[in-house]
Amino acid sequence: MSLAKNVEILKNVVEKAIREEISKPLVVSIMGQTGVGKTSLINALFNVRLPVDDVQPCTKNIEKVTAQGSEGQQLWFYDLPGIGESDKTDSKYMEAYKEKLLESDVVLWAIHADSRAVHFDFESLKKILNSFEEIQKIQLLNKITFVMTKVDLLTHSPWIFAKTGKTGFFTPGKATEEIIKRKQQYYQDVLIQPCEDSLTSSTYRDSDRDQDFSLEHSDFIVSEFDITYTGKISDFDLAQLQSKYPDHADIFERLSHNYEVIPCSSRFRFNLNYLMLVIINKLGKEAIGRFNQFIHKDTMNSLAFEDVKRMCNMLVFDMDKQKNVFDLNKFGG
Repeated sequence: MSLAKNVEILKNVVEKAIREEISKPLVVSIMGQTGVGKTSLINALFNVRLPVDDVQPCTKNIEKVTAQGSEGQQLWFYDLPGIGESDKTDSKYMEAYKEKLLESDVVLWAIHADSRAVHFDFESLKKILNSFEEIQKIQLLNKITFVMTKVDLLTHSPWIFAKTGKTGFFTPGKATEEIIKRKQQYYQDVLIQPCEDSLTSSTYRDSDRDQDFSLEHSDFIVSEFDITYTGKISDFDLAQLQSKYPDHADIFERLSHNYEVIPCSSRFRFNLNYLMLVIINKLGKEAIGRFNQFIHKDTMNSLAFEDVKRMCNMLVFDMDKQKNVFDLNKFGG
């Protein structure tokens, strides 16, 4: 067989492998205790309409939902049953958890912001991790993004809605922002710090500058497409690395975000862009291309002002004058 023929065959094999990789579905699993807003988070992030019940938990069994991207690629969601209800229930779901987690490209672990009871989350995480071999445990931890949900419920201090035209976005006031930061640190200390020995942070190599990434540093592993750091990059480590290697500052930034607890609100669509960015930064180059089809970054954090007006849970009625003196729904927009 001629050299030209061999080259043509090899080319066809490579092109077929690339097509198969691109067409593979992207698999996302979401975990957390009952009532933390897992389903609402999926709906807000990926613009789907899974059923939400404010009284009873909706997810009794693992639910698979498929969404389709603009170019036909599929995104699979596994909405996993709520954990922490009982040891018997958790044991029942454990093998199914393991199977879906290993299959997933992305794992979201949702924690209710307005709760100090993280014992169930800690015990469930430990139970799941201990059921894996060490190499699988490391791989799973690298997939997980911890999300602090429902931050809109943290405080009575007002949130700020920055209105532009008929839309806008929510941002917390100073008091609320301080509470969110303290909550983030608390959950990171309780859930992530105990796993420090098994942590690795990975991100993609993309730009020409990333391709030249080379450090005399034993904690970094550089492959053709990825950069992996053994351990967790603290704020102090980040500042030191960025100062010493300024050309690679963006890589260190991406790696440092891998083990943050991300605060967000599905109701207010707060911080969803940042959560999505952290998820994407963990993925391999091929997965990023597929994932981008499901992202609406220009509108992910925005809300219509008409919808915001309906969120107001206060109406002031003047008994003397027998009329409403404050009703946000009466405001123009």
